[in-house]
Amino acid sequence: MRILLVTREDPHKALTGVATYVRDLAAVLGRAGHEIAHLHVSPHPAWRRPRLRWSRRGHTLTGVVAVPAAGRTEEERLRADVAWTEVDQLLAEALRRVRPAVLHVHDLSGIPASLVQTAQEAGLPVVVTMHDFWPFCRQFLLVRPGLTPCSGSGGGRNCATYCAAHPAPAGRRFARWADESLPRGVREGVRWARALYRRRGGGSGSQFIVVNPPAPDRVPDPRIIAAYAKRETRMRETLLAADRLFTVSRSAKAMYVRHGYPEDRIHVLPLSLETVELARRRLRTFERYPIRFGFLGRVTPWKGAHVLAEAARGVPAERAQFTFYGAVAPEDRAHLAALSGHHPGVVFAGRYTRRDLIRHLDAIDVAVFPSIMTETLGLVGLEAQAAGIPIIGAAHGAIAEYVQDGRNGLLFPPGDAGALRERILRVVDHPDLIAHLSSAAGVPPRMGDHVQTVLAAYDDVVRARRQAAGPETGVAAAPPAGARRAPVGPQEETTA
Repeated sequence: MRILLVTREDPHKALTGVATYVRDLAAVLGRAGHEIAHLHVSPHPAWRRPRLRWSRRGHTLTGVVAVPAAGRTEEERLRADVAWTEVDQLLAEALRRVRPAVLHVHDLSGIPASLVQTAQEAGLPVVVTMHDFWPFCRQFLLVRPGLTPCSGSGGGRNCATYCAAHPAPAGRRFARWADESLPRGVREGVRWARALYRRRGGGSGSQFIVVNPPAPDRVPDPRIIAAYAKRETRMRETLLAADRLFTVSRSAKAMYVRHGYPEDRIHVLPLSLETVELARRRLRTFERYPIRFGFLGRVTPWKGAHVLAEAARGVPAERAQFTFYGAVAPEDRAHLAALSGHHPGVVFAGRYTRRDLIRHLDAIDVAVFPSIMTETLGLVGLEAQAAGIPIIGAAHGAIAEYVQDGRNGLLFPPGDAGALRERILRVVDHPDLIAHLSSAAGVPPRMGDHVQTVLAAYDDVVRARRQAAGPETGVAAAPPAGARRAPVGPQEETTA
């Protein structure tokens, strides 16, 4: 079966959870004999019009829709989220070139949602996995610029009140794109130049410093409210036209239902990673002080790294060590160290690879996930569970699904550093709690089982589309998921 996977970022380069998952999914499907193609978007600061480029990575055909990095108004961006004529034409060209049996969309940010309609007009079944809340939250994960959780779009009112007038600064958006898209050497140069610019401007440059958060009593522009509401409605209508909709957790499904999606249209598909099968599972027990608390993933405000740093303040250094595993800019490191009171047990281990992760999991007694954002899943949480590590996590979103307070971990109110400190001290003062919580750590789904569920979904939508089309339409029947397809022909290997 030929499968086209769609993401916002290049799954071969990006470090996000979605990119990592899609990369693993593609690898397993490829080893099972299926033919995989990727399609992703890339903001390009030099180009004024969208373009479509192609490349080969081994046997994988990859299409890149390069779009202008800036230059549109707020309302134009909202409309482009749903339909963008120039990009729609390029997407139709990509579908003609790849000719997949199934289109599996994992991330629509930066790609018009009308891709679903374009695919269906071409007779292709469409599966959409909604990893985040992009269809009704342009901040992706329901977190406001003031680093507080958001309850939802409010029909566009919350978006217009808190986010429309306070987008991320252009420099930060560019730095985020550079961090996810550019080669490592260039990436480091961008970080260095940005830090130098900010220091010369008189600030620390840390992304953890909230500057002029939006006031809750601010009166939003009715025109912007209406634009956000229209975007949300059209996104919902477009996505509901897909053949199968997945969310990655029960809490994510509940949020979509709250925003007008029929409950019976959404299926919950818990994710997995190849790392889950590689992690060395063992019972964690107290061995000696200091107890090793670990933060895994991107050291960012929405992941709550500052909450853990502040919670470390006052915890005896001889009894607890706090290691942040993940890339962190020098200005952020300095700010987090200051938040912790320059706690001697706070350590920044830096960027890590998938291979490093297995070793890091062995060096952690307790994992801490203090997310400010509403996690739809939290893949690093699954990896920690797979290794038998108890979790202290923020009590909202999907974290509260796989962490049961007092049974296999501890929960605390999101953003409350004092409450997190109390949970940390509970473990420090009662170290036998580590073994108790570890013994009940959940077992995440295995990647092999997860892929079989995905393939069954592909077979279902292909079969249903074939039956709905009928023999008189002349629509070609796709082979079942277990069958191999002929490779992409020579005419498809040229560069567009």
